[in-house]
Amino acid sequence: MAKIFHPLLALIASATDRELAKYVEYLKAENKILRARIPGQIHTTAGERQKLIKLGKGIGRAIEDLITIVTPTTFFRWLRDEKGSKSKTKNPKGGQRKPRELRELVIEIAKTTGFGYTRIIGELRKLGINNISRQTVRNILKEEEIQPGPDRTSDLWTEFLNRHGETL
Repeated sequence: MAKIFHPLLALIASATDRELAKYVEYLKAENKILRARIPGQIHTTAGERQKLIKLGKGIGRAIEDLITIVTPTTFFRWLRDEKGSKSKTKNPKGGQRKPRELRELVIEIAKTTGFGYTRIIGELRKLGINNISRQTVRNILKEEEIQPGPDRTSDLWTEFLNRHGETL
């Protein structure tokens, strides 16, 4: 009796495998057509990434043949990130944050002198601080909602004298 059922079960299982393979081939072709119609990158939400990770984990390395929404490298990075292998927390804006002391110094110079970005950098260089760019000074002041120094090219002589009367 077992000799009869074993080949029959094998036949049913292989038919199901062939059918599933046809489904996968169809979906791959359909996905390829749709992907060709969407130019550029597709940005996924956190929920969509979680769903793709959950479904893709069970597939293993075969995901490289299936995935089209992102590169396999991106998918494997998602897996690493999910496991928490990222030990270093990054600045959400992208780059490294400047030390708190330097930020406070830039803010203090801006508040007390009213200098613009370039002049603040000049003052920092006099103090021996060379590793700060104009854009960084701008970003620090913008985060603190401090407006840049006045536009010196349109400054009238009377305005200049009024502003600097005490020191003159």
